[in-house]
Amino acid sequence: MLTQKIAEFVVNTKEAPADVLHASTNALIDTLGVALVGTNEPIYPIARDWAAYVEAKPVATVWGSKLATSVGEAAFVNGTAGHVLDYDDTSPSLRGHPSTTLIPTVVAVGESLGSSGRDVLTAYALGLDVVGKIAKSLGNGHYTRGWHNTATVGVFSCAAAAGRLFGLNVDQMRIALGLAASESSGLIRNFGTMSKAFHAGHAARSGIHAAWLAKHGFTADPSILDGKDSFIGTYGGDDGQPLADLVAIIGKPWEIIKPGIQFKRWPCCYQVHRGIVGIRDLMIQNNIKVDEIEAIAIGFPPGSDAALIYDNPQSGLEGKFSAHYNVAAFILEGDLKLESYTDAMMKRPEVRSLMSKITRHLVPDTKSYAGTVGYTDVEIKTKRGSFKRRVQQEETRYAWIVTDEEHNEKFTKCATSIIGAERAKKLLGLARDCVNLPDIGEVSRAAAAA
Repeated sequence: MLTQKIAEFVVNTKEAPADVLHASTNALIDTLGVALVGTNEPIYPIARDWAAYVEAKPVATVWGSKLATSVGEAAFVNGTAGHVLDYDDTSPSLRGHPSTTLIPTVVAVGESLGSSGRDVLTAYALGLDVVGKIAKSLGNGHYTRGWHNTATVGVFSCAAAAGRLFGLNVDQMRIALGLAASESSGLIRNFGTMSKAFHAGHAARSGIHAAWLAKHGFTADPSILDGKDSFIGTYGGDDGQPLADLVAIIGKPWEIIKPGIQFKRWPCCYQVHRGIVGIRDLMIQNNIKVDEIEAIAIGFPPGSDAALIYDNPQSGLEGKFSAHYNVAAFILEGDLKLESYTDAMMKRPEVRSLMSKITRHLVPDTKSYAGTVGYTDVEIKTKRGSFKRRVQQEETRYAWIVTDEEHNEKFTKCATSIIGAERAKKLLGLARDCVNLPDIGEVSRAAAAA
Protein backbone atom coordinates (compact mmCIF):
# COMPACT_ATOMS: atom_id res chain seq x y z
CA MET A 1 0.00 0.00 0.00
CA LEU A 2 1.84 3.07 -1.27
CA THR A 3 -0.39 5.64 0.43
CA GLN A 4 0.25 3.78 3.68
CA LYS A 5 4.02 3.86 3.21
CA ILE A 6 4.04 7.57 2.44
CA ALA A 7 1.91 8.26 5.50
CA GLU A 8 4.25 6.16 7.65
CA PHE A 9 7.26 8.09 6.37
CA VAL A 10 5.70 11.45 7.26
CA VAL A 11 4.35 10.39 10.64
CA ASN A 12 7.17 8.14 11.90
CA THR A 13 10.31 9.98 10.78
CA LYS A 14 11.82 11.35 13.98
CA GLU A 15 13.61 14.46 12.73
CA ALA A 16 15.33 15.66 9.59
CA PRO A 17 19.15 15.49 9.67
CA ALA A 18 21.29 18.59 10.07
CA ASP A 19 22.05 19.15 6.37
CA VAL A 20 18.36 18.89 5.53
CA LEU A 21 17.45 21.37 8.26
CA HIS A 22 20.07 23.79 6.98
CA ALA A 23 18.83 23.57 3.40
CA SER A 24 15.26 23.99 4.63
CA THR A 25 16.33 27.14 6.50
CA ASN A 26 17.51 28.65 3.23
CA ALA A 27 14.17 27.81 1.65
CA LEU A 28 12.45 29.60 4.54
CA ILE A 29 14.62 32.69 4.08
CA ASP A 30 14.12 32.78 0.32
CA THR A 31 10.35 32.41 0.63
CA LEU A 32 10.00 35.06 3.34
CA GLY A 33 11.93 37.53 1.21
CA VAL A 34 10.05 37.03 -2.05
CA ALA A 35 6.70 36.94 -0.22
CA LEU A 36 7.40 40.25 1.51
CA VAL A 37 8.37 42.05 -1.69
CA GLY A 38 5.37 40.40 -3.32
CA THR A 39 3.14 42.43 -1.01
CA ASN A 40 3.81 45.39 -3.31
CA GLU A 41 1.81 43.72 -6.08
CA PRO A 42 -1.88 44.53 -6.78
CA ILE A 43 -2.93 40.98 -5.91
CA TYR A 44 -1.80 41.31 -2.29
CA PRO A 45 -4.34 43.81 -0.90
CA ILE A 46 -7.15 41.84 -2.52
CA ALA A 47 -6.01 38.60 -0.88
CA ARG A 48 -5.32 40.35 2.42
CA ASP A 49 -8.70 42.07 2.40
CA TRP A 50 -10.36 38.73 1.79
CA ALA A 51 -8.65 37.34 4.89
CA ALA A 52 -9.85 40.37 6.86
CA TYR A 53 -13.37 39.95 5.50
CA VAL A 54 -13.49 36.36 6.75
CA GLU A 55 -12.91 37.66 10.31
CA ALA A 56 -11.41 34.36 11.41
CA LYS A 57 -9.77 33.54 14.71
CA PRO A 58 -6.46 35.48 14.72
CA VAL A 59 -3.90 32.74 15.27
CA ALA A 60 -1.50 33.25 12.34
CA THR A 61 0.22 36.30 10.85
CA VAL A 62 -0.32 37.71 7.38
CA TRP A 63 3.21 38.77 6.43
CA GLY A 64 3.74 42.41 5.56
CA SER A 65 0.52 43.49 7.30
CA LYS A 66 -0.87 44.04 10.79
CA LEU A 67 -3.48 41.34 10.23
CA ALA A 68 -3.70 38.04 12.06
CA THR A 69 -6.23 35.52 10.84
CA SER A 70 -6.94 31.80 10.64
CA VAL A 71 -4.23 29.30 9.78
CA GLY A 72 -5.67 28.60 6.34
CA GLU A 73 -6.23 32.21 5.33
CA ALA A 74 -2.77 33.31 6.51
CA ALA A 75 -1.22 30.52 4.45
CA PHE A 76 -3.39 31.52 1.49
CA VAL A 77 -2.33 35.18 1.54
CA ASN A 78 1.35 34.44 2.26
CA GLY A 79 1.52 31.74 -0.39
CA THR A 80 -0.09 34.01 -2.96
CA ALA A 81 2.36 36.82 -2.17
CA GLY A 82 5.25 34.38 -2.37
CA HIS A 83 4.43 33.34 -5.92
CA VAL A 84 3.19 36.51 -7.58
CA LEU A 85 6.64 37.70 -8.71
CA ASP A 86 7.77 34.27 -9.90
CA TYR A 87 10.93 34.88 -7.89
CA ASP A 88 10.39 31.84 -5.64
CA ASP A 89 12.31 28.58 -5.81
CA THR A 90 11.56 25.60 -8.06
CA SER A 91 12.04 21.84 -7.87
CA PRO A 92 13.07 19.61 -10.79
CA SER A 93 11.17 16.73 -9.23
CA LEU A 94 7.97 18.70 -8.74
CA ARG A 95 8.37 20.57 -12.03
CA GLY A 96 7.07 23.54 -10.15
CA HIS A 97 7.45 25.74 -7.08
CA PRO A 98 7.54 23.87 -3.75
CA SER A 99 8.34 26.41 -1.08
CA THR A 100 5.74 29.06 -1.85
CA THR A 101 3.09 26.51 -0.85
CA LEU A 102 4.97 24.64 1.86
CA ILE A 103 6.64 27.44 3.83
CA PRO A 104 3.42 29.45 4.35
CA THR A 105 1.73 26.20 5.37
CA VAL A 106 4.21 25.09 8.00
CA VAL A 107 4.80 28.58 9.38
CA ALA A 108 1.08 29.33 9.75
CA VAL A 109 0.27 25.97 11.30
CA GLY A 110 3.39 26.13 13.46
CA GLU A 111 2.56 29.62 14.69
CA SER A 112 -0.96 28.56 15.67
CA LEU A 113 0.38 25.58 17.62
CA GLY A 114 3.50 27.16 19.09
CA SER A 115 5.69 24.66 17.20
CA SER A 116 9.47 24.85 17.38
CA GLY A 117 11.52 25.96 14.42
CA ARG A 118 13.10 22.52 14.23
CA ASP A 119 9.69 20.84 14.00
CA VAL A 120 8.54 23.28 11.31
CA LEU A 121 11.66 22.74 9.19
CA THR A 122 11.31 18.97 9.52
CA ALA A 123 7.67 19.17 8.41
CA TYR A 124 8.72 21.25 5.40
CA ALA A 125 11.37 18.72 4.37
CA LEU A 126 8.95 15.80 4.77
CA GLY A 127 6.35 17.57 2.64
CA LEU A 128 8.96 18.22 -0.03
CA ASP A 129 9.84 14.53 -0.20
CA VAL A 130 6.19 13.61 -0.60
CA VAL A 131 5.59 16.10 -3.40
CA GLY A 132 8.76 15.07 -5.23
CA LYS A 133 7.80 11.40 -5.32
CA ILE A 134 4.20 11.99 -6.37
CA ALA A 135 5.23 14.43 -9.10
CA LYS A 136 7.80 12.04 -10.55
CA SER A 137 5.18 9.31 -10.70
CA LEU A 138 2.88 11.63 -12.66
CA GLY A 139 5.59 12.23 -15.27
CA ASN A 140 5.90 15.13 -17.68
CA GLY A 141 2.50 14.34 -19.16
CA HIS A 142 0.66 15.85 -16.20
CA TYR A 143 2.25 19.26 -16.82
CA THR A 144 2.14 19.19 -20.61
CA ARG A 145 -1.59 18.47 -20.53
CA GLY A 146 -2.03 21.83 -18.81
CA TRP A 147 -1.92 21.11 -15.07
CA HIS A 148 0.07 23.44 -12.80
CA ASN A 149 2.11 21.07 -10.63
CA THR A 150 2.79 23.75 -8.03
CA ALA A 151 -0.85 23.52 -7.05
CA THR A 152 -2.11 20.14 -8.23
CA VAL A 153 0.72 18.22 -6.58
CA GLY A 154 1.69 20.87 -4.06
CA VAL A 155 -1.54 20.35 -2.16
CA PHE A 156 -0.29 16.88 -1.16
CA SER A 157 2.92 18.31 0.29
CA CYS A 158 0.93 20.87 2.27
CA ALA A 159 -1.46 18.23 3.60
CA ALA A 160 1.45 16.04 4.64
CA ALA A 161 3.41 18.87 6.28
CA ALA A 162 0.39 20.31 8.05
CA GLY A 163 -0.65 16.84 9.17
CA ARG A 164 2.80 16.26 10.61
CA LEU A 165 2.51 19.41 12.74
CA PHE A 166 -1.09 18.63 13.71
CA GLY A 167 0.13 15.28 15.00
CA LEU A 168 -1.89 13.04 12.69
CA ASN A 169 -1.45 9.29 13.06
CA VAL A 170 -0.85 7.10 10.01
CA ASP A 171 -4.52 6.39 9.36
CA GLN A 172 -5.39 10.07 9.60
CA MET A 173 -2.50 11.00 7.32
CA ARG A 174 -3.84 8.63 4.68
CA ILE A 175 -7.20 10.37 4.90
CA ALA A 176 -5.52 13.78 4.59
CA LEU A 177 -3.86 12.65 1.36
CA GLY A 178 -7.19 11.36 0.12
CA LEU A 179 -8.82 14.71 0.81
CA ALA A 180 -5.92 16.55 -0.82
CA ALA A 181 -6.52 14.59 -4.02
CA SER A 182 -10.02 16.03 -4.22
CA GLU A 183 -8.69 19.57 -3.67
CA SER A 184 -6.06 19.29 -6.43
CA SER A 185 -6.50 22.06 -9.02
CA GLY A 186 -4.69 24.69 -11.10
CA LEU A 187 -4.31 25.25 -14.86
CA ILE A 188 -1.34 26.58 -16.83
CA ARG A 189 -3.87 28.48 -18.94
CA ASN A 190 -4.06 31.00 -16.09
CA PHE A 191 -0.34 31.88 -16.24
CA GLY A 192 0.29 35.59 -16.69
CA THR A 193 -2.70 36.46 -14.49
CA MET A 194 -3.24 36.75 -10.75
CA SER A 195 -4.63 33.23 -10.76
CA LYS A 196 -1.16 31.68 -11.09
CA ALA A 197 -0.22 33.10 -7.68
CA PHE A 198 -3.66 32.16 -6.38
CA HIS A 199 -2.79 28.53 -7.19
CA ALA A 200 0.00 28.58 -4.60
CA GLY A 201 -2.06 30.15 -1.84
CA HIS A 202 -4.99 27.89 -2.59
CA ALA A 203 -2.81 24.76 -2.40
CA ALA A 204 -1.46 25.86 0.99
CA ARG A 205 -4.91 26.55 2.39
CA SER A 206 -6.37 23.36 0.89
CA GLY A 207 -3.60 21.20 2.33
CA ILE A 208 -4.19 22.62 5.80
CA HIS A 209 -7.90 22.12 5.34
CA ALA A 210 -7.39 18.47 4.40
CA ALA A 211 -5.11 17.77 7.36
CA TRP A 212 -7.40 19.47 9.90
CA LEU A 213 -10.49 17.65 8.64
CA ALA A 214 -8.66 14.32 8.74
CA LYS A 215 -7.60 14.95 12.33
CA HIS A 216 -11.19 15.60 13.35
CA GLY A 217 -12.76 12.54 11.83
CA PHE A 218 -13.51 13.45 8.22
CA THR A 219 -13.29 10.53 5.80
CA ALA A 220 -11.77 10.00 2.36
CA ASP A 221 -10.32 7.14 0.38
CA PRO A 222 -7.33 6.02 2.49
CA SER A 223 -5.45 4.60 -0.50
CA ILE A 224 -5.82 7.41 -3.01
CA LEU A 225 -2.39 6.76 -4.56
CA ASP A 226 -2.97 3.03 -5.09
CA GLY A 227 -4.66 0.88 -7.69
CA LYS A 228 -7.36 1.55 -10.24
CA ASP A 229 -8.69 5.12 -10.48
CA SER A 230 -5.95 6.39 -8.15
CA PHE A 231 -4.77 9.98 -8.33
CA ILE A 232 -1.70 8.80 -10.25
CA GLY A 233 -3.72 6.77 -12.72
CA THR A 234 -6.20 9.57 -13.30
CA TYR A 235 -3.84 12.53 -13.56
CA GLY A 236 -0.55 10.93 -14.61
CA GLY A 237 1.21 10.77 -17.96
CA ASP A 238 2.62 7.75 -19.75
CA ASP A 239 6.19 8.65 -18.83
CA GLY A 240 5.84 8.65 -15.05
CA GLN A 241 8.12 6.55 -12.87
CA PRO A 242 6.50 3.72 -10.89
CA LEU A 243 5.41 5.17 -7.56
CA ALA A 244 6.41 1.93 -5.80
CA ASP A 245 10.03 2.44 -6.89
CA LEU A 246 9.98 6.05 -5.71
CA VAL A 247 8.39 5.30 -2.36
CA ALA A 248 11.02 2.63 -1.75
CA ILE A 249 13.70 5.34 -1.68
CA ILE A 250 11.74 8.16 -0.03
CA GLY A 251 14.09 10.12 2.19
CA LYS A 252 17.12 8.28 0.74
CA PRO A 253 18.37 10.88 -0.07
CA TRP A 254 16.07 13.69 0.95
CA GLU A 255 14.66 15.71 -1.96
CA ILE A 256 16.10 18.97 -0.68
CA ILE A 257 19.61 17.47 -0.81
CA LYS A 258 19.30 15.63 -4.13
CA PRO A 259 18.24 16.86 -6.64
CA GLY A 260 17.89 19.94 -4.45
CA ILE A 261 16.01 23.19 -4.82
CA GLN A 262 16.57 25.66 -7.65
CA PHE A 263 16.72 29.18 -6.23
CA LYS A 264 16.06 32.00 -8.67
CA ARG A 265 18.45 34.81 -9.39
CA TRP A 266 16.00 36.34 -11.85
CA PRO A 267 12.28 37.00 -11.12
CA CYS A 268 10.81 35.29 -14.15
CA CYS A 269 9.67 31.85 -15.30
CA TYR A 270 12.43 29.30 -14.84
CA GLN A 271 11.83 27.83 -18.30
CA VAL A 272 13.54 30.83 -19.90
CA HIS A 273 16.56 30.79 -17.58
CA ARG A 274 18.50 28.33 -19.76
CA GLY A 275 17.98 30.61 -22.75
CA ILE A 276 19.22 33.60 -20.79
CA VAL A 277 22.33 31.68 -19.71
CA GLY A 278 23.05 30.67 -23.31
CA ILE A 279 22.58 34.17 -24.74
CA ARG A 280 24.72 35.68 -22.01
CA ASP A 281 27.54 33.20 -22.66
CA LEU A 282 27.45 33.68 -26.44
CA MET A 283 27.61 37.46 -26.13
CA ILE A 284 30.51 37.37 -23.67
CA GLN A 285 32.52 34.65 -25.43
CA ASN A 286 32.16 36.27 -28.85
CA ASN A 287 32.16 39.91 -27.78
CA ILE A 288 28.79 40.52 -29.43
CA LYS A 289 27.39 44.04 -29.13
CA VAL A 290 23.70 44.80 -29.05
CA ASP A 291 23.78 46.79 -32.29
CA GLU A 292 25.38 43.82 -34.07
CA ILE A 293 22.46 41.51 -33.46
CA GLU A 294 20.45 40.74 -36.58
CA ALA A 295 18.39 37.86 -35.21
CA ILE A 296 18.08 35.56 -32.21
CA ALA A 297 16.56 32.09 -32.35
CA ILE A 298 15.56 30.13 -29.26
CA GLY A 299 14.71 26.45 -29.57
CA PHE A 300 12.75 24.40 -27.05
CA PRO A 301 12.23 20.62 -27.06
CA PRO A 302 8.63 19.41 -26.68
CA GLY A 303 6.94 20.64 -23.52
CA SER A 304 9.90 22.57 -22.13
CA ASP A 305 8.37 25.96 -22.89
CA ALA A 306 4.77 25.21 -21.91
CA ALA A 307 4.71 28.07 -19.40
CA LEU A 308 6.14 30.66 -21.82
CA ILE A 309 2.76 31.52 -23.26
CA TYR A 310 3.35 35.15 -24.30
CA ASP A 311 5.35 36.01 -27.43
CA ASN A 312 3.98 39.56 -27.40
CA PRO A 313 3.37 40.40 -23.73
CA GLN A 314 1.47 43.57 -22.91
CA SER A 315 2.02 43.76 -19.15
CA GLY A 316 4.83 43.20 -16.71
CA LEU A 317 3.15 40.08 -15.37
CA GLU A 318 2.79 38.62 -18.85
CA GLY A 319 6.44 39.48 -19.49
CA LYS A 320 7.55 37.02 -16.82
CA PHE A 321 6.23 34.24 -19.09
CA SER A 322 7.74 35.48 -22.34
CA ALA A 323 10.97 34.18 -23.86
CA HIS A 324 11.02 37.19 -26.17
CA TYR A 325 10.81 39.82 -23.45
CA ASN A 326 13.13 38.20 -20.93
CA VAL A 327 15.92 37.63 -23.43
CA ALA A 328 15.60 41.14 -24.88
CA ALA A 329 15.47 42.80 -21.46
CA PHE A 330 18.46 40.79 -20.22
CA ILE A 331 20.55 41.77 -23.23
CA LEU A 332 19.75 45.44 -22.81
CA GLU A 333 20.05 45.58 -19.02
CA GLY A 334 22.70 42.93 -18.38
CA ASP A 335 20.45 41.56 -15.65
CA LEU A 336 16.81 41.04 -14.76
CA LYS A 337 15.49 42.77 -11.67
CA LEU A 338 12.14 43.24 -10.01
CA GLU A 339 12.00 46.64 -11.67
CA SER A 340 12.29 45.00 -15.10
CA TYR A 341 8.67 43.85 -14.96
CA THR A 342 6.63 47.04 -14.83
CA ASP A 343 4.22 47.82 -17.63
CA ALA A 344 6.34 50.85 -18.54
CA MET A 345 9.49 48.75 -18.90
CA MET A 346 7.55 46.37 -21.12
CA LYS A 347 6.74 49.19 -23.54
CA ARG A 348 10.29 50.52 -24.02
CA PRO A 349 10.94 51.09 -27.76
CA GLU A 350 14.40 49.54 -27.56
CA VAL A 351 12.95 46.40 -25.96
CA ARG A 352 10.21 46.11 -28.56
CA SER A 353 12.75 46.59 -31.34
CA LEU A 354 14.97 43.79 -30.04
CA MET A 355 11.99 41.53 -29.37
CA SER A 356 11.07 41.80 -33.05
CA LYS A 357 14.37 40.11 -33.93
CA ILE A 358 13.68 37.11 -31.65
CA THR A 359 12.00 33.93 -32.81
CA ARG A 360 11.29 30.67 -31.04
CA HIS A 361 10.96 27.21 -32.51
CA LEU A 362 10.37 23.61 -31.57
CA VAL A 363 13.40 21.33 -31.40
CA PRO A 364 12.49 17.79 -32.56
CA ASP A 365 12.99 15.29 -29.76
CA THR A 366 11.72 11.82 -28.94
CA LYS A 367 11.10 12.88 -25.35
CA SER A 368 8.75 15.37 -23.76
CA TYR A 369 9.93 17.76 -21.06
CA ALA A 370 8.01 19.73 -18.47
CA GLY A 371 8.41 22.30 -15.76
CA THR A 372 12.05 23.03 -15.04
CA VAL A 373 13.58 20.05 -16.88
CA GLY A 374 15.02 19.95 -20.41
CA TYR A 375 17.47 21.98 -22.49
CA THR A 376 17.39 25.07 -24.71
CA ASP A 377 19.07 25.87 -28.05
CA VAL A 378 20.14 29.47 -28.63
CA GLU A 379 21.56 31.19 -31.71
CA ILE A 380 22.63 34.79 -32.32
CA LYS A 381 23.04 35.92 -35.94
CA THR A 382 25.32 38.85 -36.74
CA LYS A 383 27.12 40.20 -39.80
CA ARG A 384 30.23 38.48 -38.45
CA GLY A 385 28.49 35.14 -38.49
CA SER A 386 26.15 32.94 -36.52
CA PHE A 387 26.90 31.80 -32.98
CA LYS A 388 24.97 28.98 -31.35
CA ARG A 389 24.98 26.52 -28.48
CA ARG A 390 22.76 24.09 -26.58
CA VAL A 391 22.29 24.77 -22.87
CA GLN A 392 21.58 21.69 -20.77
CA GLN A 393 19.72 21.84 -17.48
CA GLU A 394 22.81 21.09 -15.41
CA GLU A 395 24.67 24.02 -17.03
CA THR A 396 22.36 26.48 -15.33
CA ARG A 397 23.33 25.22 -11.89
CA TYR A 398 25.39 28.34 -11.29
CA ALA A 399 22.17 30.31 -11.57
CA TRP A 400 20.42 28.48 -8.75
CA ILE A 401 23.10 27.12 -6.40
CA VAL A 402 23.17 29.96 -3.91
CA THR A 403 25.45 30.44 -0.91
CA ASP A 404 24.13 31.37 2.52
CA GLU A 405 25.47 34.88 2.04
CA GLU A 406 23.72 35.22 -1.31
CA HIS A 407 20.49 34.04 0.29
CA ASN A 408 20.94 36.71 2.96
CA GLU A 409 21.58 39.39 0.32
CA LYS A 410 18.53 38.46 -1.75
CA PHE A 411 16.35 38.38 1.36
CA THR A 412 17.63 41.74 2.60
CA LYS A 413 17.01 43.43 -0.73
CA CYS A 414 13.48 42.04 -0.93
CA ALA A 415 12.44 42.55 2.68
CA THR A 416 14.00 45.96 3.37
CA SER A 417 11.76 47.68 0.85
CA ILE A 418 8.71 46.46 2.79
CA ILE A 419 9.57 46.40 6.49
CA GLY A 420 12.70 48.56 6.64
CA ALA A 421 16.35 47.74 7.24
CA GLU A 422 16.27 47.14 10.98
CA ARG A 423 13.22 44.91 10.94
CA ALA A 424 14.58 43.02 7.95
CA LYS A 425 17.84 42.42 9.82
CA LYS A 426 15.94 41.13 12.86
CA LEU A 427 13.74 38.84 10.75
CA LEU A 428 16.75 37.45 8.90
CA GLY A 429 18.49 36.70 12.18
CA LEU A 430 15.47 34.84 13.51
CA ALA A 431 14.99 32.89 10.29
CA ARG A 432 18.67 31.98 10.04
CA ASP A 433 18.52 30.63 13.60
CA CYS A 434 15.13 29.01 13.04
CA VAL A 435 16.32 25.52 13.97
CA ASN A 436 16.99 26.72 17.51
CA LEU A 437 13.79 28.72 18.05
CA PRO A 438 11.32 27.29 20.57
CA ASP A 439 8.43 29.01 18.77
CA ILE A 440 8.22 29.64 15.00
CA GLY A 441 5.77 32.43 15.78
CA GLU A 442 8.79 34.64 16.48
CA VAL A 443 9.64 34.49 12.79
CA SER A 444 6.12 34.96 11.54
CA ARG A 445 5.33 37.88 13.79
CA ALA A 446 8.60 39.58 12.86
CA ALA A 447 7.38 39.50 9.23
CA ALA A 448 4.34 41.61 10.12
CA ALA A 449 4.11 45.27 9.15
CA ALA A 450 5.61 47.84 11.49
